[in-house]
Amino acid sequence: MKIKNVFPWVIALALMLLTGCGERALKLSLKFNQGDQHQYKLTQDSVTTTEFMGKKMEMPSKTEISFTQKVEKIDQGVAELAITYDSFDMKMNVGGKEIPSTMGKSKVGKTDKIKINLSGEIVEPQGMRAMVGLQGLGSDIKNMLLNLYPKFPEHKIKVGDSWTQKQDLPQSQLGVEVASQYTFVRREEKNEHKCAVIDSTISMNFKGGEGAKMNIKGGGKGKGTTYFAYEKGILVESEMEMDIKMSLSAPLPTGEQEVPTTTHQKIRLSLI
Repeated sequence: MKIKNVFPWVIALALMLLTGCGERALKLSLKFNQGDQHQYKLTQDSVTTTEFMGKKMEMPSKTEISFTQKVEKIDQGVAELAITYDSFDMKMNVGGKEIPSTMGKSKVGKTDKIKINLSGEIVEPQGMRAMVGLQGLGSDIKNMLLNLYPKFPEHKIKVGDSWTQKQDLPQSQLGVEVASQYTFVRREEKNEHKCAVIDSTISMNFKGGEGAKMNIKGGGKGKGTTYFAYEKGILVESEMEMDIKMSLSAPLPTGEQEVPTTTHQKIRLSLI
């Protein structure tokens, strides 16, 4: 082949590599083996503001947790994970007064269970329990993890690809609609792991379910970034920042009272 004929092919190959067209597509999926163990650190910073009878009250809180995650069993693509708390520090301030973190300290050494499928969807918990954790009002780690795991598509993807996932979490007391958009932005090595870096945006809409005693309405928006080790199928780091607005109307002796609540929070999960 003559040199003048080779040159255009070299340029085309270079362009393919620069744009990602020549890269291998990936099928992203969590990988579980019974008995596998990993250690993680979870931090949550949130500020919840509530207005009641014309008065506003701020409730900042910060939670720092280290835990060991063990795969207990796998059944039809759903893994049951045992979460054992190695350390648990929880601080909350209500009306300018700090509340003792006895709740967090009491959980050290104890174990909770969480169910998650291979695509990253948290099977349990759902509904009201999940919303309590999302607002930073509870110490249940299962709720905090709800939006830290991206929901992977069924097809292979490459850098630049985007996908959406929608999920309804109905429960007797609360209905939650979640819409998430993800973009595979680049490959990057993180803590000695080859990672797919995924940017995400999330929107939530929730309202009181059928038979609810309280009228609940509102929604939330957030954005985050996840580092996923695609060869080992484990989460290396995930961070989400969210704003949630909720209004609760409950019957009181003086009549129905509406209580607006807003929460701004950051959650970060990292492999130790």
